Amino acid sequence: MKVLAQIAEADGIETSGSDVLLLGHSAAFAEGADAVVYSSAVKDDAPELVYARNNNIPVLSRAEYLGKLASRYKHTVAVAGSHGKTTVTAMLGEIFAPYDSTVHLGGTYNGKNGRVGGKNYFITEACEYKRNFLYLTPKISVVLNVELDHTDYYRDLKDITSAFNVFSRSAPIRILSGDDEASEPLRSGKYITFGLGENCDYRAVNCEYFRGGARFTLFSLGKPAGEIQLKVMGKHNVLNAVAACATAAGAGLGFKEIKSGLERFEGVSRRLEYVGNNGGCDVYCDYAHHPHEIESVIACIKEAGYKRVGVVFEPHTYSRTLSLMDGFASALSGADKILLAEIFAARESPINGVGAQTLCRRIINAGKSARAFYTYCELNEAAEKIKNDCDAIIYCGAGSINTAANLFVRQKS
Repeated sequence: MKVLAQIAEADGIETSGSDVLLLGHSAAFAEGADAVVYSSAVKDDAPELVYARNNNIPVLSRAEYLGKLASRYKHTVAVAGSHGKTTVTAMLGEIFAPYDSTVHLGGTYNGKNGRVGGKNYFITEACEYKRNFLYLTPKISVVLNVELDHTDYYRDLKDITSAFNVFSRSAPIRILSGDDEASEPLRSGKYITFGLGENCDYRAVNCEYFRGGARFTLFSLGKPAGEIQLKVMGKHNVLNAVAACATAAGAGLGFKEIKSGLERFEGVSRRLEYVGNNGGCDVYCDYAHHPHEIESVIACIKEAGYKRVGVVFEPHTYSRTLSLMDGFASALSGADKILLAEIFAARESPINGVGAQTLCRRIINAGKSARAFYTYCELNEAAEKIKNDCDAIIYCGAGSINTAANLFVRQKS
């Protein structure tokens, strides 16, 4: 919400706000307002919303307001997908920086949630939750991948795929994964593809993965464009970078500009972010809260040369944990040591019989890794006990798990 306020203020709009943790909620905050904007974290009976509705003040969701702000720009580039949105949006922010682009992020890059620039390019994440991205009318739509998520809203994979399909077709220039099987229903009409496969319009070849980065050769429409070296690790980040290449090329940018921007990119906060070292064990923090994301970060760390990998995981929402339980058990079993925090509830109420202990039992019953150690006790106390058996520990989750990671590094012995 902060960066949206900054973007609005750059347009001469006066803004103010309230927050349950800082100022609390009160009807007084809505008095005299021309409109009230709320996020999905705000309950429907919040005093500001009740006051606004009782006094005929327009009430807009954060997604609706984002759509209205985006419509003021000449070119909107909207990045959607089940995974990778923040990273690709931040990569594009670097690529388009010479064009004084305005950038809106759901995460943090260089300590900020975006950048207020000129009126030519607006580069934004496009969130699929509750079909929020359909409020946007982009010039370029990007769908990185499609996977079942937000199971408190979407019925099944077909339901969420239909939403991504409508979003993709809302733009005259469409960027789609050429590798992602679930994106196949979107691949009709006119579009540009990215990926690793030979059928992709923009693809990475000769990929090399190493600790601290990756490099690849970009092929553009079947011809080599040149080599790009990233400061972020992993196959998933190579795919993110190729998606950014296809998007920027679709906007008319040349390889030199694209390469320069990607090679400046230093990684988004909590996306395989190196936190520090404790007792010879490297500690990373990642926002991964879906089985596919967890599987990717474990694979990435192992590609970087770490032999013994521990994961400290804080599940995010009860509905996601319940519906994707088997996926979590399988993905986490790729680690050598596993520690579980209690579920971060976010916007949800507890579901009876669903908790970290439930997931712990499911992992044990999966029995895919005889070397794994499972616990759901006090996290950093447990992490201290396993660190000598790990070359790296990844703290994963979309909640408050990053706080534990930083504390673990600070209290190193």
